Amino acid sequence: MRGITSMRLGTGALVTLGVLAYVFGGQAAWILLLVGAAVAALAIWEYLEHARHRGEAARFAIEHGWSHTPRTAKYSLRFSGTPFDLRGSSVRQEDVLEGRYGGIECATYTHVVEQQADGERSSAQVFQVTLAELPVRLPRLDIVPEHLGHQLAQAFGGTDIEVESHEFNARWRVMARDRRYGHDVIDPRMIERLLAPDVEGRALRIDGGAVLMWTSGREGVDTLAKRLDVVAGVARRIPDHVVRRFREQGAAMADPDAPLTGPAWATTPGVLNSRRYTGIGSDEAQRWSSPDGEPEAEPPRA
Repeated sequence: MRGITSMRLGTGALVTLGVLAYVFGGQAAWILLLVGAAVAALAIWEYLEHARHRGEAARFAIEHGWSHTPRTAKYSLRFSGTPFDLRGSSVRQEDVLEGRYGGIECATYTHVVEQQADGERSSAQVFQVTLAELPVRLPRLDIVPEHLGHQLAQAFGGTDIEVESHEFNARWRVMARDRRYGHDVIDPRMIERLLAPDVEGRALRIDGGAVLMWTSGREGVDTLAKRLDVVAGVARRIPDHVVRRFREQGAAMADPDAPLTGPAWATTPGVLNSRRYTGIGSDEAQRWSSPDGEPEAEPPRA
């Protein structure tokens, strides 16, 4: 729908400028017509590029058993920092692909931030985001190319983490609010992965229970495997003791496919209008249940 709107706006601009060119005539007419043609061509190109990208995503989902969602807002508030802190009248994700890669739940989508004024849409800011899910929610940690580090440090206000590898420090800046946490994550195995050629120049982040990367503009499925290699590879290299520590602190991510557990009144569909286990009365039910599952009489009170 947005692409069709853009194409209509471009065509409308061309018609308007054509009328003005007819009125003014002379050299101004040619200038106005050229400007109008450029605007219309840009709108049509954007529409065709969007349609091509959507078609490729839909075919990829069918061929590889992934899911394809043309439009959603489920990721709009999940992450922090660039580009997720950009605000607009419409913030959404387009052509969301979700599936498993190397045993890890992954996703890629186009993050769109669009302003709207007086009922007309302006040019949108578009980013391609690719992520690998983690079993726990970890504090935010940014891994960015060295030349971008100073700008990020001012925006994020975190601590610049340096390691013993001169090659790593020359290529990357690692920003985290907790220095100990940063050093725990960037261990020798992680350093080895981040020095691989396929990661160079990419901006990475650990945040919101995921490892993610992003680029400006749409990026097609032809490079998706390479992007998934990076985010899944980094996710696998997060040390087990870091994951275990935050899981013990209650930061484990919910597993939507995990079977529901608890007494029948909490897991039976329609009971309390929910299939989510609330835990209400679970201790008492377990403590005073007989072997056949029927509650026993409550013990006498003192």
